[in-house]
Amino acid sequence: MRLIDALRPFAASLSQQAWTETAIERHLRARLPARLARIARPLASALVERFPQAVSPDPPIILTFLKDQPETARIWAFVRQTGAQAAFPLGQPGFAPAPPLANLGLPSLGTTAELADWLAVTPDQLVRFADLRGLSATTASPFAPHYRHHFVPKRDGTLRLIEEPKPFLKRLQRRILSGILDRVPPHDAAWGFRTGRSCIAAAARHGGEEIVVGFDLADFFPGIAFSRVHSLFRSVGYPAAVARALAGLCSAIVPHDALSDPRIAAREWLRHRHLPQGAPTSPALANLAAYRLDCRLAGLARSLGASFTRYADDLTFSGDHRIAPILTRAVPEIVRDAGFRLNPAKTRLAGRSQRQTVTGLVVNQHVNIPRPEYDRLKATIHRLSDPDDPRRADPAFLASLSGRIAWVEQVGPGRSLRLRAAFDTL
Repeated sequence: MRLIDALRPFAASLSQQAWTETAIERHLRARLPARLARIARPLASALVERFPQAVSPDPPIILTFLKDQPETARIWAFVRQTGAQAAFPLGQPGFAPAPPLANLGLPSLGTTAELADWLAVTPDQLVRFADLRGLSATTASPFAPHYRHHFVPKRDGTLRLIEEPKPFLKRLQRRILSGILDRVPPHDAAWGFRTGRSCIAAAARHGGEEIVVGFDLADFFPGIAFSRVHSLFRSVGYPAAVARALAGLCSAIVPHDALSDPRIAAREWLRHRHLPQGAPTSPALANLAAYRLDCRLAGLARSLGASFTRYADDLTFSGDHRIAPILTRAVPEIVRDAGFRLNPAKTRLAGRSQRQTVTGLVVNQHVNIPRPEYDRLKATIHRLSDPDDPRRADPAFLASLSGRIAWVEQVGPGRSLRLRAAFDTL
């Protein structure tokens, strides 16, 4: 065997690593014979010094560099002396999807250079937007922040942070969404954020049941950390360096000065890299992150002869009255084991004599909007019949009101006829 042939798989394995001196040294120590472990540090240092861009070079570039290094000569001498091929382990394919994912048409991205080409960005842009140097975690304010922050009041008095990516990053995220994430199916129990599915259809699966039991996942988006996102891309088949870059593009850290208001929900999660609520990739990633949870909860429901759906952070079971005590004991444990948390204040249980709601819709007999919501909408239209109501001249308000009526039409067409007729006379 020639030196160049022995080095080729070695270079391939190096190109799959996070391109930091620490990560490269760790990789080398794990693969070199014990008697050669001490050369891991100088070789890692030499690689990073030669390629300081923080993006792993392509294997041929690493190969060209390695064949002239003194440390490589020592490894090669050891191989020739002992015949030990373990010093140069065969590199795994750059892109190696599991059999169930092999026919989904996922892009084959074996290196960060290939990822940059696929995204139509330069390597430096990939480093910056994926925060591959980790600057956002070490500075008071993230390096080159790529998000706008908005706050939305919640019913409990806290503030929900919406992290809206700026146009350039949003374009990259949409590319990842359409090219990768939309091709990987979530569990069948997931009804939110999926084309062809709606909260109405999810609610309809629980109509007319004896009892409805609901749970709510706390901090659904911010509670999904960078490490879990990285693992998702690894499980799809992407090598470590590519998965790290993809996860970096799809996660964020909120600047400390943006978290000064104590009313902000999930502040502790937001201080670390997480799924940003507002990024186009986050709903799909959240569904995939919950796959194991969905599997276990769906299996539990099946064993009880019950129905189960998850709409974003809303977990709903329905069936006969015997399921309630089992679910209240088992679900919290399953949720915790899957790496999520429940909001105990939002756990709900309703029998047939009570108003049973799923995703905000009443399901006691058939799916409908709650009566109070219908009455408020009817009262608003009635007040608008007054010619002196200033809202009659506000196009934005009228468009919003028409949209609310359209929503009632989707849920229950018969009930909306009077509302639409009254609105059309304004």
